[in-house]
Amino acid sequence: MADKKNYDELERIMNQLADSVLELSDAAILAEVTATGADPQEKAERTRFVLRRSSKALEAVNKRLWNLGHSLNPKGRWHEERGYSNSCRDCGLSISFTTATNEIWGNALVGPCPESAQHAIRKREASGK
Repeated sequence: MADKKNYDELERIMNQLADSVLELSDAAILAEVTATGADPQEKAERTRFVLRRSSKALEAVNKRLWNLGHSLNPKGRWHEERGYSNSCRDCGLSISFTTATNEIWGNALVGPCPESAQHAIRKREASGK
């Protein structure tokens, strides 16, 4: 429970930091980056790269789960040592992934969601009932 509390506090701080950056003007951000001696274009490219990689990793997780009839619980995400974890909102099976390596693992990958209407229909069609 302490880990969850620490994560919630860290998430709150990160959200506040993100909000403070969003409040800055482009000129203020450029001035701050330039003042550190960094190349603003290089920093912008690095930021885009990290965000795209993370977005693609999450998209891959969602696509793979959707193909199995699972759907992520929108309020169930939590951070772990190796990455992020969640569970299917219908059946509760777990899924974990890391954006650093695009690795995906968990019980939800074993097979179709037993609670998904999408796969229940396919089972009936396959059996002819």
